[in-house]
Parts: sequence; structure tokens; C-alpha cells
Amino acid sequence: MKDQVIRGTLLAEALLTSGLVVGKPAHGDDSQIAAEKRGLLVLGAGVAGLALALAAAERGGEVTVVEKDGVPFGALSTGYWRLVDPTEYDWPHRHWREGQLPMPTPGYAVPDVLLPLPLIRAAGWMLASVWSTLHGSVLFPQTPGASVRVGAGSVSILYGRDANALSIDDSASASALATRTPGQPMLSVSAAAATASVRVSSSGWDTPQWVRTPFAAVVSCIGIGVEVTSERPVPAAADAGKWNGFRGFRFWGDYDGMRQKGFAANVDGLKPRAILISGSGDGAMQDFQRATTGQFGRDLYDKITGAVGAARFRPEAAMQDALLAEDHARRAHGWRPAGSKIDEAFAYWHDQYARAVHEVWTRWTPHEQSVVAHTVLRPEVVNELRRLEQPRVTVRWVIRESSPAYAYGLNRFLCLLVLKLMAHQQGEELAKRAPIFRENTEITVIKPVAPHVCAGNPTLCYAQPHKVRLTDLSTGKFQTRLFDLILIRHGQELSSLLGGAAVPEQHVPFDLPR
Repeated sequence: MKDQVIRGTLLAEALLTSGLVVGKPAHGDDSQIAAEKRGLLVLGAGVAGLALALAAAERGGEVTVVEKDGVPFGALSTGYWRLVDPTEYDWPHRHWREGQLPMPTPGYAVPDVLLPLPLIRAAGWMLASVWSTLHGSVLFPQTPGASVRVGAGSVSILYGRDANALSIDDSASASALATRTPGQPMLSVSAAAATASVRVSSSGWDTPQWVRTPFAAVVSCIGIGVEVTSERPVPAAADAGKWNGFRGFRFWGDYDGMRQKGFAANVDGLKPRAILISGSGDGAMQDFQRATTGQFGRDLYDKITGAVGAARFRPEAAMQDALLAEDHARRAHGWRPAGSKIDEAFAYWHDQYARAVHEVWTRWTPHEQSVVAHTVLRPEVVNELRRLEQPRVTVRWVIRESSPAYAYGLNRFLCLLVLKLMAHQQGEELAKRAPIFRENTEITVIKPVAPHVCAGNPTLCYAQPHKVRLTDLSTGKFQTRLFDLILIRHGQELSSLLGGAAVPEQHVPFDLPR
């Protein structure tokens, strides 16, 4: 959420400052050209789109927002149990506990930078509710689609409009922006202001009916795409596929039953006893923490600190090499040519984090290691690892890659530390024979155990046994195990809008801490 708010706000500032969008036309400007150059079309009324729209309007832009749903903020508004913390994942930087954005600046009574959508540590739905209250007159005007004054400009939101119905012609403006006189700046403010407008047409819309309507710029904020929680490629309509119609819980939109203490029961009173998590990014890492400890991120960090004491848990001191490796991998990831791989950079990044975790681990005495394990891990998980009495819950995590992918440092660090705690409880021999975490491993078959039938509804599959085939991609060998809670965190499929252009990463970079 933080990344979206910041990028939307900065992009609005850049559009107005560069002159691509003219907020206040100069005296004597042609009125028609001036009107065209104030127009900004934003696709999507999610967090990024509305941050951009509100920030641009404050500076004088006349903004139109197109949103396919009937309400703003999309998936965020359905996150009744997912916590958003705007600074938590800036760990290990000193400000990571602030829990708000903008942050207070020393010497100022209020933040010296204002954001149109201020961020606080809260559940997703609560953030959406706070923002809806703050900007209610803009988001929900008395007349739907009406233009509402915001700062020196205005915002009009058209709900129920699919941006895929738009035809966008930016050929004239793109040609002008690509032309540069040798020795001159690539784009001066005056040249930007004179650049031809983007022409937009709509099909199948009754109101408004756009026919090559001019906009100074069009910005797509429609999101990454559809979350992948089922089999890919998608089986034919008449074919149940190798996953037999199974679909997992969505990250934001579905509740997966993993409470902070214990697990929810299904309609038959059953609770999960074997959990499988597949995926190598932040979603999988966060859910692995929740499955094994009931908490994640800052809350899990604080629980570890409470178990061993702040003086004995200072991982930041061991992070310098890991952060250098992370910086290298982030740059390689962000600037790599399309289609290229940077497996070695990712592997080195993960290895350096593992070294930092090992350094923290070896500072603790065996007694401290046991105290942290019993304090942090769920009792059901400890019972399974040590083969103790019921209740017992098995947790396994698999990834298709040779090392975890792009992820926040705090998630990576805590997952590696939790794996250390679990291996400690298993014992060295069992940890080798039954590893919790497996690389180069893919789910190739999911088969529900009769009488259960998968119907594309993850709630009905919750706490119901499924035979899952896990295949080693490097050897082709496989094993089949029973799991009754399967969490698929395989990222998103890129939207087809605007050619499905991909942004390689969303994270806002920070300098290495001094």
C-alpha cells in the first residue's frame, strides 16, 4: 500500500511539474489547448489510482478516473483480517516501527510532506474506510460521475466502466516525446506543454460517449492482474485438470482459517492437520509465518524479542552483508532485460540472509534456542515436530524456484529463523529426512479424498483431505502426501490492458543504513 501511495503521489507531481499536464495555464495560452492539457485520465480507482488522481487535482489537473467495480479501493476493502503497516517492511531501517506515513520530521509539528491517502497501521478494510470518510465527497458525490473540485483542479470518478472498452491513441504524443534536438534537454517544460494530447475513444458506453476525447496523459493503475490460486495452464471447461477443480484462498479476499491462536473449524467441526504452502514471494512467506507461529512481521519479531530479551536479539547488527546482497539483487531485478533470469543474484541474496540468521542463532545458548522455539511456534506445530501428543499440525513449504524470489527483508529473515526453530525441534536426523522447506518442487496433482469434491470454492475444501503430488523438478521424482489446507501463492497473471506491460517490482528503494 505504501509503495502505491508514494508512486501515485510522485507521478502526479512529475506530470504537473514537467508540463505534460498543465495545472494552471499561463496568461494568453490558447483556451482549447489549455483545456486539453489539464485533462488526465486514470484507469483504476484503487490505492495508486486515487492517490495519483487526488494529488494531480490538488495541483490543478482535471482528472477523470475509470473504475470497473462499483466501489473504490478494490481488494484492500475486502481485507478484514490482513494487517497493513506502512513502515514495517522497511526493516532494518530505524524508522521501521513508526507505523504511519507521512512520518513526523524532527523540528516540525506536522509532517512536512503530505500524502492524499495518509497511511496508518491498520487492517485493510479500516484503511479503506478511513480514506472513504476523508474523501467521501469525491468518491461518492451526490450525482454519480460528477466532477468535484479538489484543490486547484477536479476529480470525476466513473464507476462500472471497464477500461478494456477504451481505445487509446498516443501515437502523436509518443512521436513528439521521442524527438530530441542534439545538445538540448530530452523534455523541457515548454515542450511538454505543447506536446500533442492523447486521444481516447470508448465503445459500448452510453455516458460518457467519448470519441477521440483529448487527455494530456493516460495512466494505468489497474493493478498487477488476477491472483493465481488454481491450476495453470487453466484446464478446458469440460476437464477438471490435474488439480481436479481445486482453487486456493485469495490473499486479500478470503479468510483461510489460520487464527493467531489455533485454527477455525469447518462446518463439520474439523480443523486442518496438514498445511501446504506453495510460492516463493511475500504472500507465501507471510502465510508460512502465520501457519507456524500465528503471527508475522513486526508482531512475530516482537514475540521473539520478548522470549529472549532485546539485548540477546539484535539481528540488525548482522545484516550489513545481507543488505548489500539485497541491494545488488534488487538492482539486477529492476534493470534486467525482459525475459532474462537473475537466479544467481537471488541465490546470493538468500544465502546472505541465511548467514545473518545463522549468526543470530549461534549467539543464543541451547536453552535460549529452546525457549524461543516454545514461545514462538504454535503448540500444535511443536507437537508434530517432536512427535508428541495431539493436537498436531504439519506445515510444509515448497517453491518451484531454486531459491525464494523477490521479497521484503523482514519476511525473508523471519522465515529463515522460523525454519531454524522448527529444525531445532525436529532434531538433526528428522530434519534431513522430512525437510519443512523444499526448493525446486511443484504441485503437479491435487486429488480430493472421497466423498469430498473440489468445486472451485476454497471454503468447502478447508480441513478436507487432499492427496497432493509434489514433484522434484530437478529429478522428476515425486511423492504423494495428504494435506487439508493448501495455500497457493503463485503471484498474479498480468492484465492484458495496455499490452500487459510488466513492472518488475513494486518496492520503494532505500539506502543502506549507516
